[in-house]
Amino acid sequence: MIKDEDGEIQNTHKEIEAVLVQHFRNITRENIPDRDQAIRGITSHIPKLVSREDNFNLNRPVSKEEVGEVLKYM
Repeated sequence: MIKDEDGEIQNTHKEIEAVLVQHFRNITRENIPDRDQAIRGITSHIPKLVSREDNFNLNRPVSKEEVGEVLKYM
């Protein structure tokens, strides 16, 4: 048996399942409806240490030749 949010005892498998499903829905509910705005608000306080050009270079595909060159110097 299990108590629901109203303090009522639930006994059957179906009732217990409903209480548990409702509990986990409640605790995993998104509290911020506009997540993008919240993320922008938080990340605006993080200093930008990588330039656009550096970011582009870090994300571009690497050629076999570049890997070969780096391995030679290791």
